[in-house]
Amino acid sequence: MKLVLCLAVAVATATPGLALPLNDAERVAFRAELRAYLLEHPEVIREALEGAETRRMARHANADLARIEAHAETLFRAPDDWTGGAPDGDVTLVSFVDYRAEGARRALDAAREAAERDDQLRLVVKEAPRPGDEAAERAARFALAVLRLAGPAAYEAAQSRLFDAGATLDAATLDRISAELGLDPAEATTRMAGADITAKLAETRALAKALELGPAPAQVLRRTMVRGDVPAVALLRMVEAIRRKK
Repeated sequence: MKLVLCLAVAVATATPGLALPLNDAERVAFRAELRAYLLEHPEVIREALEGAETRRMARHANADLARIEAHAETLFRAPDDWTGGAPDGDVTLVSFVDYRAEGARRALDAAREAAERDDQLRLVVKEAPRPGDEAAERAARFALAVLRLAGPAAYEAAQSRLFDAGATLDAATLDRISAELGLDPAEATTRMAGADITAKLAETRALAKALELGPAPAQVLRRTMVRGDVPAVALLRMVEAIRRKK
């Protein structure tokens, strides 16, 4: 019946040069019969739409895979990103962070939890403030400055405090966090303006654009991009699916 229906749609909608030889009356009658059939069997339309959506999603997923592959080195192996979990893990999860974005803390917490629960998962964190948000960029610069001045543990502590600060990410708040971490606030402020930090933020912004990732939070694995925040259990299932495909 589906083949007949497809032929029917082709006949009913074909251009004059391609249509089968039906006169106007026959064409009207045929379309009426087709409409009656579809009204009696709406599941046919639903199946056709579901098939089209499945194909659309497959095309979208394949495009994501191609973009991930094209930018894999910058995405997974940039030497100046914070890296945690298993240093030589068989799967890498990349978490894009914006301290002022809705759900960003949940997303990063989920990524860290996944890395704690899976001893073969490598975690990379990239600072990805929303373009044009000065407070978000200031926070990202501060986090990168702490990483370069004091190392990975201080960076994690700084991230927690930045999230705690909420919308209040002004210079005074960053100075206070610097002092709490045992850093010289003036040195941290100077380091925030470093050319390497400017270049790093530009690199991550260009990467997110090339991946068509959208704003943070976002998570990227070798075969999957997650736009938004998902719980650790969902990330772990994605990791296992990637392992099965290897």
